[in-house]
Amino acid sequence: MVATARPKPLRRLRAALYFWRGRFHRHFGNLSGDRREYQFAVDDFSKALALHPAYVSALYSRGVLYWRELENYYRAVKDLTRVIELAPEWHEAWFNRALAHQLRNEIPAAIADYEHYLTLPGEPQWRDSAETQLEMIKAIEVEKTARKT
Repeated sequence: MVATARPKPLRRLRAALYFWRGRFHRHFGNLSGDRREYQFAVDDFSKALALHPAYVSALYSRGVLYWRELENYYRAVKDLTRVIELAPEWHEAWFNRALAHQLRNEIPAAIADYEHYLTLPGEPQWRDSAETQLEMIKAIEVEKTARKT
């Protein structure tokens, strides 16, 4: 099966059920503080993706969960990159990948993603935050360069 092929209706339904159960586990983890719930969420998002590899919402949710709750920035970047490949207009994927790059200290990649996010059409939800983050990391880079000379 090609990764971008649309699965049969029953597979899509099963994928959606795993996706929503994953969202429940993530929400419950946020409410309870039980980090095991986050792993349950990752497992369910992964099951959804096994059934429907191009399920962008599952990829996005797992990617954000990886960087924000589990601090696994490598996997976050990987999932969010796939989201961007499948849905390049998804504003929040660019913003969240920039944050994950920044947390991995991949500053040029973070800058590129923030800049791209700010050029997307419409009014991205995190525009002010992206502008602030971009300004801050550029200033830090200038300061680092000045120290080296």
